[in-house]
Amino acid sequence: MSSSRLNLFWLIIFGLTLPVSVVISTQLARRSFERVRIRGQTITVKGYAERDITSDLATWSATLVSRDADLMSAYQRLERDRTHLIEYLAGKGFEAARITLNPVGIETLRRRDERGNQTNAIESYVLVQGVSIESTQVESVGAAARDVSSLIGAGVELLAESPRYLYTKLEDLKLELLAEATENGRQRAERLVTASPNRVGSLRNASQGVFQITPAYSTEVSSSGMNDTSSLRKVTKAVVTLEYAIE
Repeated sequence: MSSSRLNLFWLIIFGLTLPVSVVISTQLARRSFERVRIRGQTITVKGYAERDITSDLATWSATLVSRDADLMSAYQRLERDRTHLIEYLAGKGFEAARITLNPVGIETLRRRDERGNQTNAIESYVLVQGVSIESTQVESVGAAARDVSSLIGAGVELLAESPRYLYTKLEDLKLELLAEATENGRQRAERLVTASPNRVGSLRNASQGVFQITPAYSTEVSSSGMNDTSSLRKVTKAVVTLEYAIE
C-alpha cells in the first residue's frame, strides 16, 4: 500500500473514533466531577428525644399577715395564726422541725389628713412572716397547698403561693437525652439517604438546642427554653442539630 493510501486510511480511522473518544472522556470527566461533588456534600438533620418525668421534690410558701392598731395585739394574733398553720401542716404530715419560719417583718401605717398627706399618727401595724416547706413527699405538699383555704375560713390571714414541683436529677437526665437525640439524628440522616448510592459519613458539626420541660401533653415551647415547675408530671424534651458528611 502506498504511503498516500496509508495516510488516508488512518485519517478515516481517526475520524471515526474521535466522537467515541470524546463521549467516553466526557462521561469519565462528568463521573469524576459527580464523585467530587457528592463527597463534598453534607446533610443537616435535627435529632429529638423526650422523657416523661415525675417531680421528686416540692416546695410551698405562704405569708402570714396580722394587722392591728396596737403592736402587741398584732403580734399576739400573728402568734396565734402561726400556731394554727403549724398544726395544720402537722396534720398533713409535716413536723415543726421541717417547717421554715422567716423573721417577722413590721410595717407601720400612718394616718393621712383630709388632703391625703401622711401624718405622724399611727393608724395600724402590719406584721408579716413567711412560712415554707420543702419535701420529697410531693403529693403531700400538693394536698397541703390545696386545702389551706380551710385556715382562711377560720380567720387566718394568709397569702399562699402555688406549690413548685422540681426534679433533682435533671442534669443526669439531660446527658441521657442528648445521647438519645444524637442517635435519633443519625437515624434520620441514614433514612434520608437510603434511596441514594451514598452513605452517611462522619459527624462534621453538632449543636445543642434548648431543653423544654413542659407539663404532660403540652405542646408549648420557647426559644429560650422552658422549665415548668407548676406540674407534678411533666415531659423533658431535647433537640440537637447535626451535620454529617455524605460519602
